[in-house]
Amino acid sequence: MSDRDLDWSLLRAFIAVLGLGSLSAAARALGQTQPTLGRQIRALEEQVGEALFDRLPKGLRPTPRALALAEHARAMDEAGSRLAAALLTHVETAAGTVRVTVPESLGPTAIPPLLAGLMAEHPEIDIELSATNQTENLIRRDADIAVRLARPGQEGLIAQRVGSLEIGLYAARAYAARHGLPADRRALADHRLIGPDAEAVGLALVERLGLREMKARFVFRTDSRLSQQGALRAGIGIGALPIVEAEEESGLLRVLPGWVLERFPVWVAAHPDMRHSRRLRLVYDALVAGLRARFGRRPAR
Repeated sequence: MSDRDLDWSLLRAFIAVLGLGSLSAAARALGQTQPTLGRQIRALEEQVGEALFDRLPKGLRPTPRALALAEHARAMDEAGSRLAAALLTHVETAAGTVRVTVPESLGPTAIPPLLAGLMAEHPEIDIELSATNQTENLIRRDADIAVRLARPGQEGLIAQRVGSLEIGLYAARAYAARHGLPADRRALADHRLIGPDAEAVGLALVERLGLREMKARFVFRTDSRLSQQGALRAGIGIGALPIVEAEEESGLLRVLPGWVLERFPVWVAAHPDMRHSRRLRLVYDALVAGLRARFGRRPAR
């Protein structure tokens, strides 16, 4: 097989299956049918001359050959995305769609108010908001702009830190009326807690805070941040909330005031095409200004 014979659609199929681990998940991500994607993988395997995935009951496992090709394939895919972006003719207009990806904990509440004024002033701008804890690839244009709780790792992005998201423990007033509030960290063992189910980041936080021995007291466990927050507000137990958000709710009480469970840096990143697109610049600038005003204050003590 020569590079002239390479079908780029087969390369995209390979990268998607490699990253997601199954034909069905990759087909959904690429907007294709599972049989079509399966044919593309078989066609690529025929060109390579050997199997790239082991077919298992729970999905596809990459072979050693696939793993050896993975880095090169991703580099070619990102280079192709950069080339396509460079060839586009950008019109200096504010019209069009901007896709913004944000962490689940921020998307439903913090982001829409920051864009309301901009969208009223520029009604020709449409927003696609993806509230997810998955890291969407900006270079590949999975999204145009990303709000992230860690420094962006991809090279070539436009990015700046705008503040810190601090997490504290809270309880609904209804919970406090029934059960009281703990006087210190050890007293948390006597309370009903809300926390993660199987998510690695959440469980690592439990371990770091010394709460592992209290796992039996996590009476409501879910990896959905929104479901955790909903259970907290419903009075089911004590849970974690962004401090800046919880301070605005009169129905919540701070548990162990002054204890900041976690402090995440808040970053706004964009595809480098932002320099050539007015609508992207407008949305990016609105997010930077709004998030800096909300999260750029001095950390709580």
